[in-house]
Amino acid sequence: MKKQILNIVVTLSVIAAISIAGFAGLGGNLEANIPFDFMVNGKMLPAGKYIVDSGSVQSALAIRSFKTKQAAISLTQDFQVRAGGKPQLIFHRYGNQYFLAKVISGTDGKALLKSKAEREAAKAKRDLLTMKDAEPEIITVNAQVGQ
Repeated sequence: MKKQILNIVVTLSVIAAISIAGFAGLGGNLEANIPFDFMVNGKMLPAGKYIVDSGSVQSALAIRSFKTKQAAISLTQDFQVRAGGKPQLIFHRYGNQYFLAKVISGTDGKALLKSKAEREAAKAKRDLLTMKDAEPEIITVNAQVGQ
């Protein structure tokens, strides 16, 4: 019980820090219409329009639904992208499960850490297929820099 309360407090603290501080990591909010249900850090989010941002916690990324106001937060690692690239959300697909894997703005990239749910989906796929076929399908959703 104490662990659950601590997890809730930490999650709410990160959400508050991101909301108050504004966007620092990707150079602006990103907006995207995601046409399928997907998971972020073990949380299922429904298809729809989303805003992606990070705040003072540079290693965290938040994704929020415009319609349902649901949100999820994940730890990230920065990576370099080519200059002039298009803003995109990159998903890993295992069967009918989609996991947000990377967020790319025109200048920066953030790779989300694999959740337990994604590791389990990858393991299940490996168990069914040969090792060379166990890689996830990469799904790209275009995004635009928000206002």
